[in-house]
Amino acid sequence: MEDYLPISCLRPDSNFKFFVIGVIIAAERPKATPSKYATTAATKRYVFSFTICDEHGESINVSCWGTVDYVMPLSDLCFIGARVKISNPRVTVTEEKNLGYLPEVTSAYQLHLDAQNSSCLTTCDLSHDCSIADALEFAFHTPPPQKYSSKKVRIRDLMLDPGYCEGDFVNLVAVVLEVGPILDFKIKDRKVCRQEVKFVDQSDKEFYVNLVLWDSVSQVFTLEWKAGATVVQLTNVKLQVDKNTNRRFLCTTSRSILTIDPNTDEGHQLANYAMELDLRTLLILFQQERLPEQFFRNKAIKQANVAALGNFISRISPGGREQAVLHNVMIMTFNLERGISAKCGLCGRRSGYIDMDSPLTPMCFNETCRNKEPQHQLYFDFSICIGDATGAMKRLRITGDFAVKILGQPEMLLSMSADERAELVNRFWFEYFEIGILIEHRHNGTKELNVIHLEPITFLMP
Repeated sequence: MEDYLPISCLRPDSNFKFFVIGVIIAAERPKATPSKYATTAATKRYVFSFTICDEHGESINVSCWGTVDYVMPLSDLCFIGARVKISNPRVTVTEEKNLGYLPEVTSAYQLHLDAQNSSCLTTCDLSHDCSIADALEFAFHTPPPQKYSSKKVRIRDLMLDPGYCEGDFVNLVAVVLEVGPILDFKIKDRKVCRQEVKFVDQSDKEFYVNLVLWDSVSQVFTLEWKAGATVVQLTNVKLQVDKNTNRRFLCTTSRSILTIDPNTDEGHQLANYAMELDLRTLLILFQQERLPEQFFRNKAIKQANVAALGNFISRISPGGREQAVLHNVMIMTFNLERGISAKCGLCGRRSGYIDMDSPLTPMCFNETCRNKEPQHQLYFDFSICIGDATGAMKRLRITGDFAVKILGQPEMLLSMSADERAELVNRFWFEYFEIGILIEHRHNGTKELNVIHLEPITFLMP
């Protein structure tokens, strides 16, 4: 017969069977531990940890250790917000060396699940006991206790105050502004998932902060967050600095806890504040911050972020989803012969290139469009090559509204004579420019480099 014990009553010297009921507020994915004896997948040992909170608001860290057959089924049950029952765990005192890798909890002990002790973890159906269910729901929305009040910050101070350094762990409450997609990367033969979420708070509407989630269990429910409606308390998130843009951002670690719609006065105030936000205006403002003149001239130049091309090439990494850098470089190739493409206005598929000498629109090969009147749309899509004394870079793409901004409409280019088109190309070919590059990392691990800013460089006479 098992006895129910609240977290506050757990002791290492318990010599009877018991179980604990709680809601998961943080969790990690299983990881294989290196061992010279583990030669196959069956002999490898896996470990993962999670944090639970009971109906009394007490919290404790739990670790699970064992073979893949033991660990993986338990890991599938451990999603954030799940109500679980842990039977027959081992209780140990939390070692001081592990405090830097675990979330801050109220209990001085730690639970361990392993097959040797016949430890068991199951989901808990509390439909028969509404009082415990309501208490766990309240505990799930209650932020963990903060031992150091100095770690609590606002976004404006976080972005401007030099007192906050890279590597600091901070706490803040903010409103979700935008939830980015989950991107897959391959780093050192290991697949990882990365996601960015933008947050704002009441400190200043002109500032936002990005939260980066790497392989986080939280990614399961972040896509359900609603922009301008969901309030999140970020506890023990790590401050980092983007080495390309010199901009600060936050990322989650094994110590981080994300509390959704926290039951605090600040959380309720932010929920009311979020109702007054104009999301469209804010997103346009923040989008302009990393696009042409406002970003490059006001920020990059003043911060001496005009890097040599060779240095930039060597430091591109699969870290950021979008990173912009400014360069003073020469355009080596600028060819418009196949610079205009056509797409079908019915299905949206690309039909092919437009021949400048014989501007016939290519046919759409989609079977559903063959018997319908064609509706073609023209757009710019071509690549250039740039270089300076330190290196060169190919396949920088120019397309979309930016291409129209520097070249005009595609129909206007097609109406030009060959001499007029040559004169237009000569404005760019073998000329020096300030060039803004936007790096977009694709799901397959490759990169797309888009030109979003071009401005001629004027050299002063000696």
